[in-house]
Amino acid sequence: MTQGLVSVPDKRPKRRHRVLLGGIVSYADGQHSAQCSIRDITEAGARIVVRGGPVPAAFYLINIRDRVVYDAKVVWNRGAELGLAFQKTSRLSEIADPKLSYLTRLWFGLPRQAGW
Repeated sequence: MTQGLVSVPDKRPKRRHRVLLGGIVSYADGQHSAQCSIRDITEAGARIVVRGGPVPAAFYLINIRDRVVYDAKVVWNRGAELGLAFQKTSRLSEIADPKLSYLTRLWFGLPRQAGW
């Protein structure tokens, strides 16, 4: 048994579910996007690993499998690994705002992009 270590209680309102899902991080009105892996997820947030460098403090996260987009805010950052809080969740098929139509185009464009 290790001495001197104290267990820190989990402060999340809901327990995250371990997953391994493909995702896309998108920001700057779709001008920038990066692949990511979604590692844990709940209704309120997620833990992701981003490939391709730093991302801003707020962005859209597309869950490729479930066709869901999250308006996400970074709550912690450990380099490529980020903890997110979701501000809003929408199904890609329900996005009505023309300014966000690029999110659907990103999802539809997946098979044509090398390495995705």
